[in-house]
Amino acid sequence: MIALRDDFLLVAQEGGHYIPCSVEHLTFELAGSAAHQVDPEWMKQAAAGVLHYFKDELGKSHVTVAEFTSALSKVFNSLGLTAEVSNIEAPAPASVEILPPQIIWRGDLRAIAIESATLGELAFRQALLSQLVTALESEPQTVEFSGLRGCVKVITGRKHWCPECRKWSAWIVDLLRSWLSEKAADRHVSLVVR
Repeated sequence: MIALRDDFLLVAQEGGHYIPCSVEHLTFELAGSAAHQVDPEWMKQAAAGVLHYFKDELGKSHVTVAEFTSALSKVFNSLGLTAEVSNIEAPAPASVEILPPQIIWRGDLRAIAIESATLGELAFRQALLSQLVTALESEPQTVEFSGLRGCVKVITGRKHWCPECRKWSAWIVDLLRSWLSEKAADRHVSLVVR
């Protein structure tokens, strides 16, 4: 079994099979000769926009080539390009078992630190635990907290990273790990802290 990379979508093939495809590679393939007429960085940004549309706005990780082509054409047209998007033949699927889309709960550590800054460490701890409990109620497969460095800087009042910041960072990660193992009980939930 494989987990799908963040920059990949599962593209439907005939017969109901799905193959993982890099959105950037698929964009260049579908754009055909038009891909050479524009800045490659622009093409990468178009691919990122289409990926964001499907994954974040629609919550989909499975698409058909037609859906992807339609979204890509809209991006091209909105930027004044009249490139004709061509159909491509995807390679035959390898024998791969695809995991279902993961349910990911996302939280912002910096926002928690800002909200509890006036009340101190105890308030931060309680707010963080509350966020984790709320996250686990939605039964996610992954709990992801971002903003660790910003959070630590808010808590410590520092503008630059220092040894004290490293201690706080490790303390927050250890706290989340111990709470997760306690609160998630027998469920397998991954923790990501950025």
